[in-house]
Amino acid sequence: MRDETGSKGEVRMRNKIAVRMGEGVVARAPHIISSLGLGSCVTVALYDTKRRIGGLAHIMLPDSNSPNGRYTTYQCADTAITALLEQMQSKGAILKDIVAKMVGGARMFSSYDGLNPGIGEQNIISIKHILNRQGIPLIAEDIGGHHGRNIEFHLDSGKLVIKAVGKEVTEI
Repeated sequence: MRDETGSKGEVRMRNKIAVRMGEGVVARAPHIISSLGLGSCVTVALYDTKRRIGGLAHIMLPDSNSPNGRYTTYQCADTAITALLEQMQSKGAILKDIVAKMVGGARMFSSYDGLNPGIGEQNIISIKHILNRQGIPLIAEDIGGHHGRNIEFHLDSGKLVIKAVGKEVTEI
């Protein structure tokens, strides 16, 4: 593959790059970046609309300041978004032309008491805060609910295709 950067374990097939939980990647059109099995995790897709450079992270946790300590770059919202932005800018993306989309953050287990936000909601709140602080507009989202999702991020158009069991395929 010619123009993509990502974490070690990602799977690449022709123009399609698969990102697993806790991973991230930056690429240019015509690539498609996919991620499967989003439950409480959230994917953040950043896209430079003029240069068609995109980055996607499959984020597991709201921040890296947890007492449990050692996380990889893309597991946590704060470090994942920073890494995506740095890699995109190193490929020529310009911050003022970057927009964001977000998918996931479901409440997958009925054992939550409803009083405390589940990890999905914590991820959503954290990501929105980070994007706002960076001045990156969140232009579309498909978040929450009680169902898992699979996504494809098409770098030629910036569209995210979302597939969920028992739901119609949607695009944002």
